[in-house]
Amino acid sequence: MCLKFILFLLCMKICVVFCETGCSDFETCGSCIGYAFDRCVWCSAEEHEGSRCKSRIQADESKHWCKGTPIYDPESEKNVTLNKDFNAGEKGEPVIQFRPQSLNIKARPGIPVKISMSYKPAKDYPLDVYYLMDYSHTMTKHAETLKNQGFNIYNELIKLTNNVRLGVGSFVEKNSLPYVDDTQQNSYSFKNHLSLTDNMNEFAEALKEKPNGSNYDDPEASLDGLMQAMVCKKEVGWRDNARRIIVLSTDSTYHSAGDGKFVGAASPHDMKCYVVNNTYQMELELDYPSVSQINKVAAENNIMIIFSADKKVEPHYKALEKKVLGSKYVPLKADSTLVNVIKTEYLSLIRKVYLDFKIPSFMQLILDQDCSRDNECELKHNQSVELTGTLTITSCPPKNDYKYNVEIGPRMLNEKLKIEVDIYCQCDCEKPGRGIDNSDMCNNAGTYQCGICNCDSDRYGSTCQCNGISTDDEDQCKKNNQTLPCSGRGTCSCGKCDPCLSGFSGPYCEYDDTACPSPEGLLCADHGICKYGQCQCSPNWIGEDCRCPINNESCKAPYSKEVCSGNGECSCGKCECKVCSGQFCDDCEEVAMKRCKELEDFAYCNFNENKKDCDLKFNQTNTEVTLVNKTEINSPDWYMAKYWCRKVLEDEQIFVFKYYYSTSSNSKLHLIIQNELEKPPIANVWIAVGSVIGAVLLIGLITLIAWKILVDLHDKREYDKFANESAAAGFDTSINPLYQSPATNFQNPAYDG
Repeated sequence: MCLKFILFLLCMKICVVFCETGCSDFETCGSCIGYAFDRCVWCSAEEHEGSRCKSRIQADESKHWCKGTPIYDPESEKNVTLNKDFNAGEKGEPVIQFRPQSLNIKARPGIPVKISMSYKPAKDYPLDVYYLMDYSHTMTKHAETLKNQGFNIYNELIKLTNNVRLGVGSFVEKNSLPYVDDTQQNSYSFKNHLSLTDNMNEFAEALKEKPNGSNYDDPEASLDGLMQAMVCKKEVGWRDNARRIIVLSTDSTYHSAGDGKFVGAASPHDMKCYVVNNTYQMELELDYPSVSQINKVAAENNIMIIFSADKKVEPHYKALEKKVLGSKYVPLKADSTLVNVIKTEYLSLIRKVYLDFKIPSFMQLILDQDCSRDNECELKHNQSVELTGTLTITSCPPKNDYKYNVEIGPRMLNEKLKIEVDIYCQCDCEKPGRGIDNSDMCNNAGTYQCGICNCDSDRYGSTCQCNGISTDDEDQCKKNNQTLPCSGRGTCSCGKCDPCLSGFSGPYCEYDDTACPSPEGLLCADHGICKYGQCQCSPNWIGEDCRCPINNESCKAPYSKEVCSGNGECSCGKCECKVCSGQFCDDCEEVAMKRCKELEDFAYCNFNENKKDCDLKFNQTNTEVTLVNKTEINSPDWYMAKYWCRKVLEDEQIFVFKYYYSTSSNSKLHLIIQNELEKPPIANVWIAVGSVIGAVLLIGLITLIAWKILVDLHDKREYDKFANESAAAGFDTSINPLYQSPATNFQNPAYDG
């Protein structure tokens, strides 16, 4: 047991040390430490052989790999630069609900960095609710509902927080044909009736105004009004540190990007504010915003949108709900759940935290808590919730820009953790001003940095030994603009690949001499050699993998002169059957009997003589003969031989054997011969005579029984006929007049009764 364990550890060690990691492909220090799929280290020693980039595990195993110079292997660092305590803002100080506020991270690609965060909601945190209503004439029937909902929203929210502000805005349609006739109809894309305020009297007064707009078509300028309500921060009165909700009420669908061209508004919307004197001024110049623009602005400004729409347009706003992050749809009616939805959303914000973040494509942030699940990220009274995540750089960023800013924070809040990420994709020894200019190590034609030469513009090579422009000359070692010269399989010396690594060939070392087709695991089917990426076949073999013989002999079964037994065609040394099946199209009864006839003499020879003499006599080499007894030949061991072959000898004894072909490429013939002859069957005369006599007696007995049954049936019919005729003539057939009773009664004179 101990020996097995030691061998296992030895194998694991060998695997770790010698497995390819990809580190050795990198030629600069920055690309080496920036590899995300392994922890690569760089050796900057002056005297060094082989690749300077190696896996950390391999470097630890190879003690003498890098001599005299410390290996460059930077560690990830994390530094909290701003971490103010939680503050409810009661004394006019800034509200702080999320910490830390700032963090600096230095990280290597592929090395995860843990991030810890805390969230504690402030009491009576400000809430801004903007009531955006459709003021077209069709909304008149909902006027009372809208007013009541506005009051209910205020009354319910004031129970939750003392810091609520409400505002009112409206929209109809772009004021131009074909949507609106401005000479007869009153229309506009957006008006701000009341900026956000905590004055309930002003809010109630704004809600008293009746819808008085009109237009020709059903869709309205909902998205125009919604965009201005979101981006006009100053005009609407959005507070920086407030949770923001917009309630859009309508009974119609909406116009989106592209529809504005009908009124001449051909310029795409630029997501900017154009409200002057509380009215949108660019409605006839800018197209309607797109749904994606609405989603973008809502997410950037932490605004939740609630679509309170008539039941008839529910499908449109249900679909819009899915496209705008965090939005909700509720029916527009007197007993609507709108107030409860706003209340629920507010409570969810103060009872549970959801984190939002945006990161570049080459970064990955995984949160340890799944806040979408129950009992996760829930807030308790006057307590903070701890959140953790892991930031990983998946690759080096493009354009050699190694500093990025990332923001993480609670949804619907402006408070964010700002992370400055410094990515290790450039070694310190590579930075400008580092190294030895015009170094002798670089033939006085380059800067010696990190143990390698950074050549001048007119020189190139590992020691700047080649004249010319390196990119141009090194391109001569690249086939079809490959990334690595000589396909990464050789050394590019002054524009030529010399030499290629063992097992590779070609002017760019592009051919792998082991990558040719290998049917059944044999390179070039073992019938040729792999050269310049192609199989060069031996004589009598053809095909791109050299597996097809040049003749049809391999399609002929042993002892058969017909190709595929005459039931198919030979293709690349294999039979394609039209009739029957099997390796030689002989797997059917008719052909099998024919094959038995062809093989019986060779098989009988092996029954009487040794195999060597029979092979010589019948000119056979690719055969295998097995003699078994009568019991063994019937065993499942020979399931491959499906057909029985029998040869009747002169003395009427029967010679029995079976055959099959191996499935390998050599198609060897296997004969299974029964080592004892079968006696011919002997007929038993007495059984035959007894069978005949028994059959005659049985037939006679059956005939007699049938005759008796028929006679009885005939007599019954005749008697019934006689009885019926007698009854018809008036005779009583129930009493026979000739009948006399056989019993006689005598009276005993002495008997007194």
